[in-house]
Amino acid sequence: MLPPPPERFLDVIIEVDREPPTLLGLCAGYEFGKWRSQQFAEYLIEHLIEFVYPLQKWSEVTAGTAHKMLKEASIKVYTTSDSKHRGEIGELILYAILRSYYKSLPLISKIYFKDAANDVVKGFDAVHVIEQNDKIELWLGEAKFYTDASGAINDAVKSVNDHLSTDYLRKEFVFIKGKLVGDGTISTKLNKLLSEKTSLDEVFPCIHIPVLIAYESPVVKRYNKSIEAYKNDVTTELKRHFDKFKGSGVFKTIHLHLIFVPLHTKADLISQFDAKLKALQS
Repeated sequence: MLPPPPERFLDVIIEVDREPPTLLGLCAGYEFGKWRSQQFAEYLIEHLIEFVYPLQKWSEVTAGTAHKMLKEASIKVYTTSDSKHRGEIGELILYAILRSYYKSLPLISKIYFKDAANDVVKGFDAVHVIEQNDKIELWLGEAKFYTDASGAINDAVKSVNDHLSTDYLRKEFVFIKGKLVGDGTISTKLNKLLSEKTSLDEVFPCIHIPVLIAYESPVVKRYNKSIEAYKNDVTTELKRHFDKFKGSGVFKTIHLHLIFVPLHTKADLISQFDAKLKALQS
């Protein structure tokens, strides 16, 4: 039996799920007058083993193996001292949210198959699956971890458009099928769904695209406590970014799920995460 996802950490500021595109706005909140970057980093570390190791290896985590597996996972993520341009933290944020808030399961772990710790893995930033009412949903995620929200949105729109091209999807399906393990119900359904003989007209209704936009927020910087005024101001900010993304029109052909995580500073979260990652690597 699979373990439940770690307990939720991020507070839900706004949620709109009536129809695609859906919106989920999350924030780490404050503690003693400071934005909770340290606690946010700890929350991400809690997901590290699941994020790196394939689903089939989760059962190997025991009291005796946990430390070794966590150390190996930390090395797999990256070992570079120049982490400000790395995208793995954004991918890990997206992973944690998909597990904790959407109850998805990772289908493959691209990081586990990296040849070197500092390699950059291309393709979708998350490949998850949700099985509902005997149907399979394939969740192919994009993560943008930026300082500027507008730049993140523009790049996300481009990435989604590029990745939904017929040629790109077919190549990605080959990669996904090659990493499927076992002959269970989910694998059988996905092998059929992702077959080159299956029309994309049948595949598209099963595809969901969660897009994470983690960015530095002027509103988060103005406050030091999650008071009602903060929640109102950050909700206004998130709705503005949501409307900009909807204005691109990309959501009209897919099930799009927009996830916004406003940050105090990107650099602070990276610093906190790096410190914990390096401690595990030593």
